[in-house]
Amino acid sequence: MAFRPGDLGLRRRGSGRGESLGSWLGLGAIRHAGDLTHLVVGLSSGHRAWNGLCAGDATRQGPRLRRPSRGDAHRSRRPHRADLHVPSQRDHRLRLEHVASPRPRGQVTRRVVVLDDAVEVPASDTVGAKAARLAQARRLGLPALQGVVIPACEAEGALALGAAAAVTRGSGGARLAIMGAELDPALMMELHAATQPLGASLVVRSSSALELDAAWAGAYTSYVGVAPADLGTAIRGCWASAFSRDVIERCEELGITPAGQRLAVLIQPAASFAVAGVAALAGAGTTIVTVTRGSPANLLGGWVPGYRVVVTADGAVQAPAELADVDASIFREVASIAHAVHAAFEDDLIEWGWAPERGVLLLQARPAAPLPKLERRNETPASAPAFAVPVAVRIARLATQYGGPLGDALVLPWAVGAADFPAPAAVTPVATADPADAFAEAQAIAARLTAATWDHSGHRGVERARKATEALAVLRDGLREAALRTLGAGNLPNITQGVRLVALLRGLGQGLVEAGLFAQIDDVWRTSVNDLERALARPHLTRSRTAAAREGWEPFVYLTVAANGNVYSGTPAAPGIGAGSAWFAARPDSPRPARRGVLVVPYPLPGYAPLLWNAAALISVGGGPSAHFIEVARSLSVPAVVGCDAGAAFDFTGPLLAAVDGTAGRVTLLHAEHALPAG
Repeated sequence: MAFRPGDLGLRRRGSGRGESLGSWLGLGAIRHAGDLTHLVVGLSSGHRAWNGLCAGDATRQGPRLRRPSRGDAHRSRRPHRADLHVPSQRDHRLRLEHVASPRPRGQVTRRVVVLDDAVEVPASDTVGAKAARLAQARRLGLPALQGVVIPACEAEGALALGAAAAVTRGSGGARLAIMGAELDPALMMELHAATQPLGASLVVRSSSALELDAAWAGAYTSYVGVAPADLGTAIRGCWASAFSRDVIERCEELGITPAGQRLAVLIQPAASFAVAGVAALAGAGTTIVTVTRGSPANLLGGWVPGYRVVVTADGAVQAPAELADVDASIFREVASIAHAVHAAFEDDLIEWGWAPERGVLLLQARPAAPLPKLERRNETPASAPAFAVPVAVRIARLATQYGGPLGDALVLPWAVGAADFPAPAAVTPVATADPADAFAEAQAIAARLTAATWDHSGHRGVERARKATEALAVLRDGLREAALRTLGAGNLPNITQGVRLVALLRGLGQGLVEAGLFAQIDDVWRTSVNDLERALARPHLTRSRTAAAREGWEPFVYLTVAANGNVYSGTPAAPGIGAGSAWFAARPDSPRPARRGVLVVPYPLPGYAPLLWNAAALISVGGGPSAHFIEVARSLSVPAVVGCDAGAAFDFTGPLLAAVDGTAGRVTLLHAEHALPAG
């Protein structure tokens, strides 16, 4: 696979016809002012709308509303349907609408905040976390640029307009509605007066209080190199980014209404950086500085890995040969600023840039999700040679496909004896007029198959079946190697009835999806027998219980893949271990799979963030650990390895299992069908 910035996407709308996706998937959160021409609304019937959206596109039909995913993020997931408010009258035409911001009656205030002129440091809820922190930094004498802020209250009208449009026209329609809105002339007059001292080339940056949480890293759009005459378009572009697919899905996962995001806009002078990057405190007075040439956009957007520089407590600088022409004093100054920021605000991550005419500048400061330790800790389970056997691979494959209370009870006890049993997606659901009868039939089939798998000699089959079921539980919960010997004795030569059982249960899952209880058909495997019976009997009184904090089979799958697969190296990005079926997302808007698994992406772009809520771990072929997307992974405790180009090993024609050690930067891949016995 070969990827370049701006090349990511499908050709000709995904069917092999060669059409570009446009610039929206390019640099993600930081875009050049040249992209502003794509945002101006003035579309003829034959003009491509925002992001290439056309009438009838799925992305126009409204944001996807899902139940909470099955990740292990320790976050509140409140009901998601309360995010869009329908006004009494709707206007679906593309036309300019005036956006008036609600203002307190009788109150006369300036509508633009100049950071240095504020009587007191503005609150993050008013000007956003980014602007509030930079205002504080300037008051302490830290080298942050002067700035002008359009407070979050000025965006309320635009966000309400977008929310109304999203109901019927989807996220693309919401962005179009905001881009077509006319800004208040009085606001623009005040803004142009306030920004005149900032120069002829500006940076227009989104600023939200939500950005204090690393889960929102890289969510909103900012623009560089903006001319004063284009300020209005850039401001609307920042507001419109609140309705990008990425942001709407983050809102869904975190229980936030898009119209209530409180999005301010920070405007600062543009600077031409020779080097830039991020810096994080790593303990013992050490600072890890990640460096890239020029603007930090490619580094933060996930396109380039950057160079790692270590500045120790005594000022010693360890830099790679590629940065030999950069004065070490620059890195010392970056480290000094990082420590000053931490002393003042307890933030441990900064973004910075160095320009010859300006020196080192502080661009942003915020709390960071934990970085991998400098010295590797032994968090990886010890190698288990006993797991390097075909039956372990067979169970690992089945567990990633059917694992869960129902699958553990009705599928695994007999499927472990089948040499090659199909994945759920390969079995067509069977619709039934009587769900209770279908479930009873499935349970009867499971009992017969379990007995057949373990009753080889015509006697003691019930006892062997009981021991096999116990061995599965012991293997899942305690990783007991002896259980593998018990399970290796199973044999089921004919799987026809097993396929019938899976078809029946998937049919029940399909019915519960239609009833609104399941998000996807294969959620059925993660419900219990009792809960499924209750749901079938009284679906209108049942709440879905399929969300699980963690897949119980994951440690076993990790050990099995580690014992049988091929090892590849990458850069540690987010600590911890994870395992599961690998799934490749070629684009940020790729659909997430039914089951939690290991997410594989070409680059760690911010737009992939919503997929992390369903990820056991993350592998990125390119990019580096300083990308905004990796901050999101750390905040959700998703282990991650970046810069892992396993080449042809990422062949998804068959079941591919992955084990990820984000602390060591190690990835193990196993094509499960290759390790299974022939019969």
